[in-house]
Amino acid sequence: MQQQQQQFSEFDLLAAFSDEAKAVAAETKLHKEGFSEEEVFRLASDVIANGQFREHGPNRDRSSVFLQTTRSGPNPVTVVLLAVICGLVLGGLMLAAHFAFPPIPELTGVVAGVIVGIILGAAIGLLRRGRVRGAIGQDLTKANTSSKKPGQEEKTVVAVRLPDAENISRRSRARAILLTNGGKLDRSVGRE
Repeated sequence: MQQQQQQFSEFDLLAAFSDEAKAVAAETKLHKEGFSEEEVFRLASDVIANGQFREHGPNRDRSSVFLQTTRSGPNPVTVVLLAVICGLVLGGLMLAAHFAFPPIPELTGVVAGVIVGIILGAAIGLLRRGRVRGAIGQDLTKANTSSKKPGQEEKTVVAVRLPDAENISRRSRARAILLTNGGKLDRSVGRE
């Protein structure tokens, strides 16, 4: 670990990327802007296990808020409406049953049908599942997962070592390129 810290102190900037494609894009952009092979290095992702990173741009943890889902409870209006409709339907069926089968008492049968209908309608209304809210189109099961070959180490870290560490404009340009391409800068890196 001490040897890694010594190696890091030789670099002026060190940026970690989420995937290898972004690291390649940043390295290519640095070369296009005039940084040489002796100034730009790609390192393995496990090199910066204890780095100190600051988040640039919008907070990346906000996406979890948009992925949350909740199911709304039963709608009280629907519960009451179903109870009344079922009560009327079963009350009407019991009234019709009185005419079809005269031994069924009219008033008792209708009242029993209404009570059973109200209980049945309320139970159906309470057991109905509400709408799912949230999940604004982001489905994590469909997320693009990169196929990494076993034993192959990803090189998702780009390091920059400038020959003239006092050249602020060149350092700022390299820093801007790394940030623009989605890198997280390690604040613990830099020559003293």
